[in-house]
Amino acid sequence: MKSAIREYDGKNLNLNRLADKVQEFFNKQKFKVQRASHPKGILIQAQKEGILRTIFAADQAITVIISGEPNHVVVRMGVAKWLQDLGIAAIESFIISPLLLFIEVPESLWIFEIERELWKYIEEQINSGL
Repeated sequence: MKSAIREYDGKNLNLNRLADKVQEFFNKQKFKVQRASHPKGILIQAQKEGILRTIFAADQAITVIISGEPNHVVVRMGVAKWLQDLGIAAIESFIISPLLLFIEVPESLWIFEIERELWKYIEEQINSGL
């Protein structure tokens, strides 16, 4: 899986509230979560600790980038290296050229299931008037 991209037009979304909901999803699933904001978007990384961490290499995380403006929001999701330091340079590199930074991982049902659940959750939040 490289990354999946979905765009939402004409929804008048609050990007920070959407990011809050994504973070809430991961917290409920008992993921370790980190988040950083940049003028061009929001980066959220989630990493499963414990036994599933051996399935998912220790330095990899499900990474979600939310960018755009209220009436044109772009959500990118994939697997990328866990960033130890969420400095401006690291965030900019993801937001400016995210496809280059997402990494290939062996396809697993677990990754697909989390991605499917998260997309469903995001869609529900958007459709409920987030």
